[in-house]
Amino acid sequence: MTVVLKVRDVMSRNVTKVPEDATVLDAAKKMVEKGVKCAIVVDSDDKALGVVTEGSITRKVLAAGKDASAVSVKEIMSSPVLTIPADASIREASEQLLTKGVKQLYVEDDGEIVGLVTEHLILKAVTEVVLTLISI
Repeated sequence: MTVVLKVRDVMSRNVTKVPEDATVLDAAKKMVEKGVKCAIVVDSDDKALGVVTEGSITRKVLAAGKDASAVSVKEIMSSPVLTIPADASIREASEQLLTKGVKQLYVEDDGEIVGLVTEHLILKAVTEVVLTLISI
């Protein structure tokens, strides 16, 4: 029996965006409010410019002794935004996560970012499939 899960089957649709001129403090507050660990930095046309994560805030601002209310997210974001098609397999997503050394990929469908896939979401989906197969 072959089970092929697509990225769209396991992705989170909880995508948070922050404007490029937002401060790191504003972005961190929004991320906490939304319960996410990363946000897409967008320009005035809603075009994705980069990603800010809890890790980048910790390393590039807090540990560096900078004032989070005086640093813009554009200054610390990672770029480009790493994406994967919604119809890609979770195997492809896992391989990209490993080879690129990242914890998340944004999911694209028809040129739009529609979700986010993480190591955790993939592991959860695979575990559910395995447990289901064992119980058959």
